[in-house]
Amino acid sequence: MTSTSEYAAADSYRIPKDEVRVEIALQGGEPEEVSVFLSPRAALHPGRERPSELLSGDELFLTVKSSDGAVRFINKDAIVWMSVAPELEIGGPGSFQAELEKGRCRPIDVQLDDGRLFVGEVAIMLPEGNCRVGDFLNSAARFFEVRNERAVHFVNRDHVVMVKLTE
Repeated sequence: MTSTSEYAAADSYRIPKDEVRVEIALQGGEPEEVSVFLSPRAALHPGRERPSELLSGDELFLTVKSSDGAVRFINKDAIVWMSVAPELEIGGPGSFQAELEKGRCRPIDVQLDDGRLFVGEVAIMLPEGNCRVGDFLNSAARFFEVRNERAVHFVNRDHVVMVKLTE
């Protein structure tokens, strides 16, 4: 049996996390609002961890808390898309804003296999000469970011049916 003091000792080793609300859609399910947990300090840049770093990390599962307080572990391959408030993704070298200023953002419409359409811009952060939308779509990352004024949408490439340039 585990004693109360053992649980208290284990709690002293926990890393504090910030709980933030996101909207997420899983394969075959309806979108829902859940909480994810961000570290107050990111490993690769100053400031707090970003939702994109949760999705791009090596871990196979994402920990979320549903609105009823239940903690779940979601296989990242089952995530069709996740949307967050824009302020949760701002900043850092190579940020969307930096690419926008370089003129490397492209307006696109993204059609998913569940019928959802995301309209916004993508920041193409690839070497010069390989920075076409097709190159971007064929890059290795599982999720890519579509931004608009209301949200940042992380879209799983495996669920994209079609992308259309809207320039």
